[in-house]
Amino acid sequence: MKIKTNSTALILSIFASVLLLFSCTKDPEVIIETETITVTDTIILVDTVTVIETIFEMVPDTATTFVLLRHAETTGSGSDPNLSSEGQARANELSRILGNVPLDAVFSTNFNRTMQTAEPTAIDQALTIENYDPFNLDPFVVTTIAAYREGVVLVVGHSNTTPSLLNVLVGSNTYSNLPESEYDNLFVVTVFEKGRSKVIHMKYGD
Repeated sequence: MKIKTNSTALILSIFASVLLLFSCTKDPEVIIETETITVTDTIILVDTVTVIETIFEMVPDTATTFVLLRHAETTGSGSDPNLSSEGQARANELSRILGNVPLDAVFSTNFNRTMQTAEPTAIDQALTIENYDPFNLDPFVVTTIAAYREGVVLVVGHSNTTPSLLNVLVGSNTYSNLPESEYDNLFVVTVFEKGRSKVIHMKYGD
């Protein structure tokens, strides 16, 4: 759903979506429930923070939460480009909207563009960026869920690896590669166990 109303309508919509999202207690079947929340230019930036805070207030204590996203915009120069000025601004915006979400770990692939996207958030939360192998995701997921039960982790990847990680978390080939032109997708994945997860899909930044 696209939200183009004021902040009050936004909060009401988020509460309704999140309450619906976490109301299902059936198990052990695979649960894939996605809410798409688009924050448009008519919503001031502070509302994005409010959205994030509202979502995390509703996350069950027994779950592990993954915050997934693709790296921000790059200069496009060379095989391992740096972030462009636009990408750096987006990385700073990520740090801002996650400022009140206590992260337990920050993960990134070993590339300039992903490390630089994660860096402002890691610095803000006094965490060290840990590298992971985006082509060996199953053991990464198992290890992370075990290590951060009841915790929150940020994972920065790529247009193809972020959907692959989503698919591992939900236990189904639901997500395809992100468009190369899109850098604003943000996924909050509540994982009860590998293959049993719930997803909220957001947009962030300009």
